[in-house]
Amino acid sequence: MKIIEMIDFLDEKSEKIKKDFGVSKLHMASAYNGIHAAIQWLGSSIYKSVVEDIVFHITDEPINFPGELGIYEEEDFQPVIYLNIMAIAEDYKNREYLLEVNRNDVSSFEYAAFICFHEVGHLFHGLVGGSGKEKKDRLFDYFDKGEYFYKRFISEMKHGYTPHEKKKYRNIPHEKAADNFAKQCLRVMQSEGNFDNCL
Repeated sequence: MKIIEMIDFLDEKSEKIKKDFGVSKLHMASAYNGIHAAIQWLGSSIYKSVVEDIVFHITDEPINFPGELGIYEEEDFQPVIYLNIMAIAEDYKNREYLLEVNRNDVSSFEYAAFICFHEVGHLFHGLVGGSGKEKKDRLFDYFDKGEYFYKRFISEMKHGYTPHEKKKYRNIPHEKAADNFAKQCLRVMQSEGNFDNCL
């Protein structure tokens, strides 16, 4: 397991971050801490063998994706999980957690941990549910099996950001499974420590 950070904006003043990007510096910092707490928890959890190969790439670029699972194109299996604290802070501001975590009392710390767990959930389900001898083959097979649902969603999509479309996206089987994995991990992590005071 490896962590790479490309943090360019978190050291800026709160007012500048709010003016330039429309997000709270406090929520970005809390998201950063939530991601690190999730990674630390995963490293000592029953999933530690799943995450041992992962490169976690944490950034605060002003682009619109909170998390994404990818694979480095190398001979060895090298999954990478991109986590963007600025996008997480923006989604938190927009209360995306209501649809994703299905709770209204989520902190930005918890939401960031959830996003991290969600991406690990895709990896876990791919390794368990995909066919093939090698980890890479199983993960690709898993995503191939879900491609139909993603393509159907895209073909029916008109805007991509309406509440109805967001709810429909969350019901794609792969997304629903990753959400459930993330909720379970978040519950267990919280039961092992006190995160109530985090923003």
